[in-house]
Amino acid sequence: MHDIISIYADSPETDGLTDKQLKIFKSAIELFAKNGYANTSTKEIATNAGVSEGSIFKKFKNKEDLLFSILNPFLRNILPKVVNEFTEETLQTDYDTLTDFVSSILKNRNMFFKENVNALKIFVDEFVYDLKIRDKMIKAIPYQYMKSFNDQVNSFKKRKMIVDWTNSEIFRFIFATLFGYLAEHYFIFESLKWDEDLEMDHTIEFVVKGLQP
Repeated sequence: MHDIISIYADSPETDGLTDKQLKIFKSAIELFAKNGYANTSTKEIATNAGVSEGSIFKKFKNKEDLLFSILNPFLRNILPKVVNEFTEETLQTDYDTLTDFVSSILKNRNMFFKENVNALKIFVDEFVYDLKIRDKMIKAIPYQYMKSFNDQVNSFKKRKMIVDWTNSEIFRFIFATLFGYLAEHYFIFESLKWDEDLEMDHTIEFVVKGLQP
């Protein structure tokens, strides 16, 4: 699995960035994630990157242009790419048990979030507060991803191994639980120590028990 920053190397927004501009780009991701877009100034981004504030405007028109240089590749290219990777790695596998299926989804997405936590915090913030961004992100989910998920769920239904709810309800049940887990540990109580393996096992057990017929 590729991390988000490496995938950015293939996007037009970051093509040909100098070392100094790349520092600005990474600094913006770090500070937008830590303090929020609205609470971060271009001066703070420049200081954190160790460059002059004027260096930002040689590549980016303003702070908003810098934000969308981070968000646009995600909406256009990165989200479909990482979802397709997830589909190939996780959803196109035959599972003997519901526990294996749920465990694979939750552990895969948790690992991806941990590896790209700063960049993803920005996307989550904008997803929650910006309706236009939210609509674009939803539309960017590849059809193949949902088809693969539906195929897996339908297979479990035929074997009487999962509740006979709509697939969209099952999808929401799984990912709402995962988002609650991620929100607690990476947004709300970032400094709180926890037993990650134990809590992930409990999360998987909770989802599986909820989905058993």
